[in-house]
Amino acid sequence: MLDTTLCYIEKDSKYLMLHRVKKDKDINKGKWIGVGGKFEEGETADECLIREVYEETGLTLTKFHMVGLIKFYSESDDIDMYLYKATDFTGEVKTDCSEGILEWVDKDKVLSLPTWEGDHYFLEPLLEGKTNLNMTLRYDHDVLIEFRDDTKPVKINKSGIIESPHAFSTRIGGVSDSIYDSLNLGMNRGDSKARVTENFRRFFETAGIKNLAFVCGEQVHGNNVHIATKMDLRKAYGPGDLIVADGYVTNEKEVPLVIFTADCVPVLLEDKENNVVGAVHCGWKSTVKDIERNAIEKMKALGADISKIHIAIGPAIDKCCFEVGKEVTEAVDKLLNSDASFFYDECENGKYMLDLRGVVRERFLQLGVLSENIETVGDCTMCHPDKYFSHRYTKGERGSLACVIELS
Repeated sequence: MLDTTLCYIEKDSKYLMLHRVKKDKDINKGKWIGVGGKFEEGETADECLIREVYEETGLTLTKFHMVGLIKFYSESDDIDMYLYKATDFTGEVKTDCSEGILEWVDKDKVLSLPTWEGDHYFLEPLLEGKTNLNMTLRYDHDVLIEFRDDTKPVKINKSGIIESPHAFSTRIGGVSDSIYDSLNLGMNRGDSKARVTENFRRFFETAGIKNLAFVCGEQVHGNNVHIATKMDLRKAYGPGDLIVADGYVTNEKEVPLVIFTADCVPVLLEDKENNVVGAVHCGWKSTVKDIERNAIEKMKALGADISKIHIAIGPAIDKCCFEVGKEVTEAVDKLLNSDASFFYDECENGKYMLDLRGVVRERFLQLGVLSENIETVGDCTMCHPDKYFSHRYTKGERGSLACVIELS
């Protein structure tokens, strides 16, 4: 897909419109549109927007927001257009735009201008103040042959015992397509970088987190828990070496911690009284390596009190679907220092069905977390492939879920 931006700038109930009349070979010749253009290599949507608006209008945007993603398909190009609305700027509109004539148009007249047929589908909600659009327009030789509105609110799971801004994602409410449909948060799955970045924006917005930079790293199914600081913050696809860790804790505010899963157990931890939070990836390998103990110890090192720690265990593959070998159940027995057969059932084929979320909960209890301070939220990921990404269900053809927590 070709990534582009388009912005409609508002001032005093008027919108800055570009009448495309200057180029003979302009595909938009004679039409009225907003301002914007193509991403340059390495640009984010916001960076492209600011640069393109300045180049075309002479204005420097100071207040703007994403309205949504509009996907265009035609015989010549497939385009992802990141749609924006701006409400403040500095500078004066230049009179020598090479693309056409810039003109402030009354809001109630915008829809009466000659535009592409499909533009009304996204212009009307933009003018009404709606956001988080996800629409598809398909053209055949300038004729609109399909319109599809896939706009859905982001669906998340939240804990009733954690107070800090947090969320466990589902796969619902994003802009990705195909096997990534739709709220894919995995940055190494092959999805469009711009789409995943937009998915993160929507996910964080729903979780109540304003900071688009966060802490994440390379998860290796180990037991390393990293004490995170503002120095570790990076935006999606940001530069820098990845932290090799399967868990993070912090006592710094506005440092979102993110863990990725697609069947493994995501865990969020909080001691609100002592201002410490954590996020841990508890796959079976990390669990039998006792990542739970490391997470608790790192939280204590930052001042957490075991009796004050609240834990939310998120959506993961459950006992009904999680078939494992004897080496796994033996490792679970060793971890819990007892016969842990309560958490697994033997199958006729010699395999076992394991309750990994139950094992994780039991380990935190052994470590001193109070029973009333542990909550399990969400469903079995493999039982609900329409709601969650499941590695086992899709045999690896999938996007990724994420959980996030931020001390605010």
